[in-house]
Formats: sequence, structure tokens, C-alpha cells
Amino acid sequence: MALDRPGVLSQVAGILGQHNISIASVLQKGRAAAEAVPVVMMTHEAREADMRHALAAIDKLPVVAGKTVSIRVEGGDL
Repeated sequence: MALDRPGVLSQVAGILGQHNISIASVLQKGRAAAEAVPVVMMTHEAREADMRHALAAIDKLPVVAGKTVSIRVEGGDL
């Protein structure tokens, strides 16, 4: 969940990039003034440690509302 403001996705994407994580797709629905909206990102294959460190940094952003949730997707082409 993140605030719907300009630059939020670039902050999150920047942190992922700093941790060698590439984004495959992004989905953000809803627009609520001064409220958090769900942001769903699918990444390309990444190391578990890199993902943990990136999520910890993302959780510290003031534009992120609440702790991030990570769901591992394994196997084959998506």
C-alpha cells in the first residue's frame, strides 16, 4: 500500500534497482486523495537476500503505508 502521489513508483523502483531486482510488471488500481492504494509489482527472478533487503528499505519510505507483502512465485515462464 502506497500513497498515490507522483514519484512514488520511481522511489520503489529505484530501491529494487539498487538491489539488482528487475520489475516485470506493475499494477496500481484506484485513486484516493490522501489515501494509500494497493501497488502490485511482479519482478523477474531475484535472489532472496536481495529481495529481503529491498523490502526492508521500501518499508522505510514515508509514502508506504504498512509493511510490504511478498509472495514467492516459482517455476517456469509466466
